[in-house]
Amino acid sequence: MGAVLVTVECGKEERATIEILDSILPLDVGASIRRCESRGILILETSLDPDQAAESIAGSLTRLVRSTVPVDLLVSSDLSEIEQALVPRIEAGSKIAVRCRCRRRGSSLPPPLEVERLVGRSLVELGCTVDLESPDQIVRIEIIGETTAVSVRPPSRSVFKRASQVQRA
Repeated sequence: MGAVLVTVECGKEERATIEILDSILPLDVGASIRRCESRGILILETSLDPDQAAESIAGSLTRLVRSTVPVDLLVSSDLSEIEQALVPRIEAGSKIAVRCRCRRRGSSLPPPLEVERLVGRSLVELGCTVDLESPDQIVRIEIIGETTAVSVRPPSRSVFKRASQVQRA
């Protein structure tokens, strides 16, 4: 089962859910949306490849969707679990950049910049090189309270809905 983290206008999660499902259900009738305790954040669960689902949403005409992030795994907000989730997804010797966002405090993790530094250090120990300018892979860590979304993608495969694609009412 794939997942996509979708940020939407705060307070309009219910209407955004309809927009997201309108774009995904023709491709996956079993898709569902999980609301997070944080306002403005939804998680799409789908049998589609997360990249395909994120691209489908980002390419749809929506008013409330702000960004889509393909997710490889949802894990507990625990630094060792995050690092363990990354090990099989990172190629030894690759150039990486680690990006962390904290969508909601309340986890026991350190601040996002510290998470980036600690995870980067662990990946360097596995033979990777940190390269913030032209990485081979971007490690995205999205902390949502006690749950963390983790994804690893080459820079060309990161999907975000651009402001110019957002339909205004």
